[in-house]
Amino acid sequence: MKSLSIYMYLLTSFFICNSNVSYGYLEKVNFNSNTIGNRVIEIYSPKNWIIDDDTKFIIMQDGQMLFDSSLTWNNQEWMIDEGFKNRENLNFIIIGVHSLNKSGDGFFDNTKRYAEYFPKQSIDYFDKNIKTFIYKAFLDREKFNYLNFIVFELIPYIENKFSIKLNKNNTGIMGSSMGGLLALNAIIEYPDIFGFAGCFSVHWIGIKPIDYFFLPIRKIITEDENFIRGIRKYINLNITDLNSHKIYFDYGTDGLDLFYSIPQKSIDKIFIEHKINFISTEFAGHSHEEKYWALRFFDALNYLTQDES
Repeated sequence: MKSLSIYMYLLTSFFICNSNVSYGYLEKVNFNSNTIGNRVIEIYSPKNWIIDDDTKFIIMQDGQMLFDSSLTWNNQEWMIDEGFKNRENLNFIIIGVHSLNKSGDGFFDNTKRYAEYFPKQSIDYFDKNIKTFIYKAFLDREKFNYLNFIVFELIPYIENKFSIKLNKNNTGIMGSSMGGLLALNAIIEYPDIFGFAGCFSVHWIGIKPIDYFFLPIRKIITEDENFIRGIRKYINLNITDLNSHKIYFDYGTDGLDLFYSIPQKSIDKIFIEHKINFISTEFAGHSHEEKYWALRFFDALNYLTQDES
């Protein structure tokens, strides 16, 4: 992980100062991953790339949705750069990884994004049936192993770029929907690397195969009980190493988020039983959209990174 030469040939980068952000500095990197292929990475600094021992690094999913609504499929963004403008004392580097969902609501783009963010380790806890076999065969493939890309390619690159060691003391991961589930998956599997995880509107309910095949026509997603049971079992049996970590959960009450309340509360119960440091909040009137995650981002960031000593 310490060898710079191994990773230099993997990517080419170009620097854009104040290009697609209203405040701070943005660098875009074309990263040629051996695992997931070509991927755009956006690295944002609100403080002119001043890095010190107090700097926190946050990896975020769906990086194309973070900074510039004029380029997003739904004309929404997380408004992270605007938020930092009024919080100049915050010391962070945000690393946004573009997802495979380029079109936003495209059937195949959504499928590939789902496959990348799906927590592969959880499949072993699913009921043993034909559906689980299909999940294993389709999802658990090298080209969809997004978490391996994050840990074994992206993090070493960031460490070399900023001459710093990333670990649970200075590194977190965040995402929404399936990206939020991936963030939880990451901190469970690599608790020595990630010290906190922000999980917004986590997609706890999966998608039934019948809903998936008819999704382009019916636009309906209902709860997959096999998925819910498997994810819950995976979490319950694998969070024992998170006693010194922080987890943030939230969900709205409208749209797709309407389905998340009951499964989220069952996950909350597991975290309470294991005495994990977490918060879980319901936001009335919020739905499954970037404009609502933007309203919650900095409160989540404050909770996850505030010093309680």
